[in-house]
Amino acid sequence: MTPAIKEDELLALISKSGQDLVTISDTDGIIEYVSPSVTEILGYTQEEMSGRNRIEYYHQVDSQQMKEPGKLFSDEESFTRRIRHKDGHYLWFETSFQLIRGLKGEITKVLANGRNITKRKTDEDTLAHAQRIAKIGSWRWDLITNKLTYSDEMRRIFGYQINTNEPNHNSLLSFVIPEDRKRLEMAIGKAVLGEADEIIYRIQLHDGQVRTIRAQWEVSLTIEGKPMEMVGMAQDITEQVLIEQQFLVNENKYKLITENSLDFISSSTIECSTFLYCSPSCFTLLGYHPEEMIGTSAFDYVYPEDIVPLQDYLKNCLEGKSLTPITFRYIHKDGRHIWFEVNCKYITTQDGQKKEIISIARDISERKLMEFKLKESEQRYRSLFEYNPSAVYSMNLDGDYLTANKNLQELTGYSLDELIGMYFGPIVAEKDIDRTLFHFNQAKEGIPQSYDLTIIHKDGYPIEINTLNIPIFVDDEVVGVYGITRDITERIRTMEEIKKLSRELTLLLNTVSEGIIGLDINGHVAFINPAGAKMLDYQPDATIGRSCEQIVKEIRHDGTFYRGEDSPLIRAVKRGTPLSRTEIVLWRRDGSSFLADYQVNPIWDHGERKGAVMVFRDITDEKEIIRAKEHAEQADQAKTEFLTMMSHELRTPMNGIIGMIELLKTTELDENQESYANILMESSESLLHILNEILDFSKIETGNMTINDEPIDLRSLLEVIVDLFSAKAIEKGLSLSCSIDSDTVPDVIMGDALRLRQVLVNLISNAIKFTHEGSITMSVEGLHRKGTHEYTLAFQVKDTGIGIPYEQQHQLFTSFSQLHPSLNRKYGGTGLGLAISKKLVELMGGVIGVESSENAGSSFYFTIPTRTLSDDNMIN
Repeated sequence: MTPAIKEDELLALISKSGQDLVTISDTDGIIEYVSPSVTEILGYTQEEMSGRNRIEYYHQVDSQQMKEPGKLFSDEESFTRRIRHKDGHYLWFETSFQLIRGLKGEITKVLANGRNITKRKTDEDTLAHAQRIAKIGSWRWDLITNKLTYSDEMRRIFGYQINTNEPNHNSLLSFVIPEDRKRLEMAIGKAVLGEADEIIYRIQLHDGQVRTIRAQWEVSLTIEGKPMEMVGMAQDITEQVLIEQQFLVNENKYKLITENSLDFISSSTIECSTFLYCSPSCFTLLGYHPEEMIGTSAFDYVYPEDIVPLQDYLKNCLEGKSLTPITFRYIHKDGRHIWFEVNCKYITTQDGQKKEIISIARDISERKLMEFKLKESEQRYRSLFEYNPSAVYSMNLDGDYLTANKNLQELTGYSLDELIGMYFGPIVAEKDIDRTLFHFNQAKEGIPQSYDLTIIHKDGYPIEINTLNIPIFVDDEVVGVYGITRDITERIRTMEEIKKLSRELTLLLNTVSEGIIGLDINGHVAFINPAGAKMLDYQPDATIGRSCEQIVKEIRHDGTFYRGEDSPLIRAVKRGTPLSRTEIVLWRRDGSSFLADYQVNPIWDHGERKGAVMVFRDITDEKEIIRAKEHAEQADQAKTEFLTMMSHELRTPMNGIIGMIELLKTTELDENQESYANILMESSESLLHILNEILDFSKIETGNMTINDEPIDLRSLLEVIVDLFSAKAIEKGLSLSCSIDSDTVPDVIMGDALRLRQVLVNLISNAIKFTHEGSITMSVEGLHRKGTHEYTLAFQVKDTGIGIPYEQQHQLFTSFSQLHPSLNRKYGGTGLGLAISKKLVELMGGVIGVESSENAGSSFYFTIPTRTLSDDNMIN
C-alpha cells in the first residue's frame, strides 16, 4: 500500500512556495492535486485541472518533448517549459520534481514544483539578442568546481568550437594564437587570485579565420575573501580593430583622396546643410574655391527643381532608410547646371547622435548624356525594329522566333502569335532548307550571313526573299541570331528583265550599222561597238581608255587635223554640250578616210554629268546612192511627164478618129463595111481606155490626183454600175447582182463618187472578163463609230471565175504587171487597172485586197472611211 503524504509536510511545502505552482500527479501525468496558487498564476481553478493530464496545458512543442522517454519528469534535472494561461498566452516555468516511491522502490507519485520565470526568460532572451547584435558573449567560471559555462553568443564567436560547459579553460586557450597566449595566461592567473581585468587577444579558428577578442571580467569572493566565481564578457572586435588599423592608413589616404579626388567630397551640418568642408575639386567641377563654399548652404547651389527631392532624400537618410544614390543638378558658377550622383552618410558620435553629413558627389553629366544617347539609341532601335520596311526578328539558337515585327507577319501570312515560338524550318521551301540551315549554323558560330532563298506563304504560294543573319553576342558568346528579311520577288523579276534588256542592248549595239562610242567626261573611250571599231579599223579592246582624238581623227576643210581643244568633238565632250556635224571627213587607223555624219550628246545621271555618247555613220555609199536615186527620180519624172504628154497628145487624134467612125456609121454601109466600122470603134474605145488609164496613173504618180468630198447617193451609184454591166453579163450568160446591208449602210455618204465608181467599175469589169460561167456578186456592209457621223464601208466583188494562184497574187496591184503573157494575149489590158484602183483606194484613206484560189473564183474587197451629212442619217 502506498504511504500517504503527510499533511504537515505538504502544508509546509505549500506555505513555503506560495507563489510557486505545486502539483501532484501519477506517473502518467494525471493531476491529483494542484496548489491554490494556480488560480492567481494561470487563471484556472483547482477543480478545473484535477483529473486532467499535465501535458494538455503545455505549449505544443514542449508537449511533444514531454512524450519522449524520461522527459515527462526527472529527479535529476529541471525543465524549462511554456504553460498556457487560461486566457491563451503562455508563461515560462522552471519545474523541478520530487519522486515518491512505494515500499518496493517503485514510483507512485510525482511532486512537481514550477516557478514562473517568464520575466527572467524574457530578460535572458533580450540579453542574448543584445549580445548577438553587439557580438558580446558571456561566460561564468565557478572557481570552486573549476567549471566554465559559455553563452550561445560566446560559442558563436568561437565558431561553435567550444561547448556550453567546459571542465576548464584549456579549450579556450587552444584557440589563442601563440603570440597572445602567454599574456592571456598571465591575466587568467591574476583573475584566479581575485583581480578583475580587461585584455585583448586574438584567436584562430579551425578554418584559419583570425578574430580579435576583448575580454572583461569581475571576481566574486567568499566571506573569507577567497575567489569564488568569475563572470565575464568577450566581445568580437575584429572589425573594429581592422577599422582602427585601417584608420591610421586611411587618415593619410583620406586627405590624399579628398585633396586629389575628381569627386566633390564635402561635409555639412544636419540642420541647414551648411558646408563644413569642401574638397578642392569643387573649383574644377563648380567653379568655386572651397573657401567660397564653406559656411554656405548646399541648397544655395542646387538646381531649384531638385531642392525638394534632395530634402526628402536627406530626411530619409536621417531616418536610417537604406537608399540608393540620388542624382540632381548643381549650378556652376557660370550659370550652367551639372548632373551629380551623390552618396550621403551621417556621422554619429559615440552616444549615437548624428552630428554631420558626409557627401561624395560625382559628375555624371557625361553619363547622363550617354544615358540620353542610349535612350535615343533604344528608341531608334525600336523605330528600326517596328518601322523597318523589312521584316526584322530574333531567334534563339534552336531557330525559334523570339521577337518579330509586323512585316514578318505580312511577309509570311502567319500572325505574330503563331510566329513567336515557331521554328523557321516549315516556312522555308524544301529546295532551300539545307542551304538555310548551313547559313543559320554559320551565324551561330558568329559569322554574319547574307543569302537569297524561297519561303512558302501560309496560303501556299512561294515568295523570293533576301535574308541577313546576324549573330547576337552577349559577353563574347553567341546567344541568338537576328534576322532581317525583305521580299525580292519583284527585284528578281526586274533583274531578269534588266538582264534581258542588257542582252538585247548588247545585241543591238553589236548589230547596228552605226558606230557608237561612249566617252567619260575627260573624253576617254569607255566603250565602242563592233561597227564603230570596224569603221575606224580598230579592235574594240584596243580603244578602251584612249583619248577620243587618238581614235576619231577629224580634218579641217584645209586638210589639217583638229588637235586638243580645237576639236569640236573634244569641246562638246568636255563642256557637256550636244553637237551634230554632217559630211565631215574621218580617218581610219590604216590612213584611209571616209565621209561621215556624227552626233555627240552628254550623258546625265541624277543631275550629274557622266560623259557623252558619240554616234557616227559612214555616208560615203549613201552619197552615191542619193545621187543615183536623184538620177532615177529625174528619169522617172521625165518618164511620167512623157507619158502624160503623150496621153494628152494621143487623146486628141483618138477623139477625132472616134468621132469620124461615129459619123461613118451614120452613112449607108454594106454589111462588111458596118462590121469594119464596129471593129474600128471597139479598137478605138479600147485604145482610148488605155490612154485614160495611163493619164490617171500619171496624175497619181505626180501627185496631181485630188479626191473630192461631196454627198453620194450610194444606192443610185451602185444601180448605175450594175446597169452598165448587165448587158455584158447577160451576153456571157452570167448573173450580176448587188446587195447592200440596209442596217449598217447609210443612204447618203460623203466622198468622191467618180473615183469610187472607177474602182468598182475596174473590179466588176475584171470579174466579168475572167468569169466564163456562174455569177458576179457586189456587196456593201458598214461599221458605224458610235456617237459620231463616221462609218467604215466594206465593198466586195466576188466572182466564180478562173481564180488567181496564191504565189502570183502579190503581183496584182503592181503597175504594168500581167500574171502571164498568155492572159494578156487572151484577155488584153495594160496591167494598170488594179494598180490605179489601189492608189485611188489609198487616196480615199482605205485599203484593198484579194482572196482567191486557182479555178475557184476570186473575191476583191476594199474599205473606205466616210461620214454622213447629219444625225438624221446616223444609224444607232
